[in-house]
Amino acid sequence: MTTSVDERTKAVEEELDAEYAGVGWWGSVYRAPRRRRWYRLIPAEEISGEQRADLVAWQTRPRRRELVPVVSGERGEQRQVGGHWFQVVSYETDARRSLADALGDPEPADRVAAVAAVLRVYPDWRRAIGTGLVPLPADIVLTEDRGPLLLPLPPWGAPPLGLLFGEPARIAHLAPEAARGRLPLDRDPGLYALVVAARRCFENLPEDEPGRLLQRAACAAVFTDEERLPSWMRRVEPVRAVRDRLRELTGPGAANPGSEEAGRLADALDAARRAMDPVTAVRTLRTTANPRMAVGLAHAALVDRADYGLLLLAAEIAREDLREPLEALSLLERAVQADPRRPEAYAAQLSIIGGLWSVLQGRLAQAAAGSFMERLNATARTAFQRLPEDQQREYAHEMARCLIGQGAYAEANAHVHTWLHDSGKTLMWWRFDLMLDYAETFLLLGRRADAAKVAEQVRAGLRRMRDNREMSADEIHEHGMRLAELDRRLGDDE
Repeated sequence: MTTSVDERTKAVEEELDAEYAGVGWWGSVYRAPRRRRWYRLIPAEEISGEQRADLVAWQTRPRRRELVPVVSGERGEQRQVGGHWFQVVSYETDARRSLADALGDPEPADRVAAVAAVLRVYPDWRRAIGTGLVPLPADIVLTEDRGPLLLPLPPWGAPPLGLLFGEPARIAHLAPEAARGRLPLDRDPGLYALVVAARRCFENLPEDEPGRLLQRAACAAVFTDEERLPSWMRRVEPVRAVRDRLRELTGPGAANPGSEEAGRLADALDAARRAMDPVTAVRTLRTTANPRMAVGLAHAALVDRADYGLLLLAAEIAREDLREPLEALSLLERAVQADPRRPEAYAAQLSIIGGLWSVLQGRLAQAAAGSFMERLNATARTAFQRLPEDQQREYAHEMARCLIGQGAYAEANAHVHTWLHDSGKTLMWWRFDLMLDYAETFLLLGRRADAAKVAEQVRAGLRRMRDNREMSADEIHEHGMRLAELDRRLGDDE
């Protein structure tokens, strides 16, 4: 049976110069984008003369923006294709994809975005077609300029049971009441079919024989437990929420959700789509006072892909919210490996290591292994060398703290001297962070007079900034505290 269908499809493709796009609620759908045509081929024996007249009448109906125009066929509406007679419905559009194609996209967010857009326009389709509208994914085309469009049909309702058995995809989108042979009075069958399409963004339909699939549809259990989402994504609240709602709407006792449900579902799907960006999901957890969960989610998402921006964000949270600089450094090292050309991770490494040395020199000095200290040293030096020159100047203070922390006082002094002098001539006295580093290195090298001289320059500079209001009070206070500590150390050396 499968072979004959495949052979028939291939023959139709060759004769129409088109590609098979999928099964529609009635007939099969083919696309021929080079001719701005899509076709629906319904076997002639499957429809009545009255239905054929309904199809032809669509060619003269007023055009609607949300529907693909039905046009007359190049070789008539009834023709023999691949050895079989079909009623051919011709549609004029330059769309290249259908919702069926979008549901096969590897990126979950792309699948969800497509279904959300369809749900937003569904109420317009229903008003245009009537209550018998049941769109399958292949019945919906996606355009770049006009959004989702429907390949329209008369509101005939469900095909006979025999036609459903011939195309299992139709059974999967059939409401449970309809699968049990009852009218789905409590549900909108078209909205139900789109809810099934939405669930397909997250789960897989079973590859089952039609009879078994009909039983599953009648019991509202058509989906398998096979996931289409990465494990981390299933932990994100907006994703869980919309999945729970979709399961509720396709459950055995779901009530009629009302016409406004399509818009609400679209909103929920859009929220889930935004949350499928790991950086957005992690940042949201951070803002809701769950920084540890945020870093945990980042680690889970990084199993699938080493995302540079996510690594930077997780490192920032580990450092600033969790006060775990070593965890932050580990994440930044992975960021460097993910993209060694970008400077942000190097700058963050320098900032962390510069502050870490003061801790290691204190109560952790005895516990810190020599190899660990060497690794920090190597990381800091590499990070500084790989920064662009303008950022090297910006992070010269952090590098100076690293060198001072290592005990490389002479190197730190020369380093600060270089970056304090613009083009080797002008002393940038307003870089108080570097000026104080300069004074400290002189003091550590035993050159007290030089240290005191630089300290006086800092004092005069801060006074000038305060008088002219050229620096914020907080910054002046921060530098003033460092200056006071330097003055204390200078006094101790007397």
